[in-house]
Formats: sequence, structure tokens, C-alpha cells
Amino acid sequence: MSEESKKHEKYEGPNAVQSVYRTYKAEFRKIVWPSRETLIKHTVTVIIVSLIFGAYIALTDGIFGAVFSRFVQLVAPFIA
Repeated sequence: MSEESKKHEKYEGPNAVQSVYRTYKAEFRKIVWPSRETLIKHTVTVIIVSLIFGAYIALTDGIFGAVFSRFVQLVAPFIA
């Protein structure tokens, strides 16, 4: 059976569960897990980038909030 036909094979019959299990087990063995050092480096990078973007969003929100608040204070006497 070719690789292409195996991909589209339907699992039927009494051995369907076993067949699916064997397929998943074989695919799971192909996974290349990162080393501990790589995992730590990537985790630290994600945390740092998240903190930077969070600070940027907080700063931007604060600036827009202050500008909007000032705008409302200037326009409010003319509306009421």
C-alpha cells in the first residue's frame, strides 16, 4: 500500500481501534522533542516578549485614555 493510500485509509472492522492506536503511536515516535536548554530559552523569550508587548499596550492605552479624557473635558461644556 502506498503512503498516499494509507493516508486516506478508513479504519473499519474489529481491529479499527488497534489500527488507529498503532498509527498514532508510530506518528508519536517521530516527534522530536526540544532539549531542556532550548525549552528554557524559548520560554524565557516568550515571557520577555509578552511583557514588552503588555507594557506597550498599557502605555498606549494610558496615552489614548488621557487624550480622550482631555478631549471630553474640552468638548463637554459645549454639549451640555
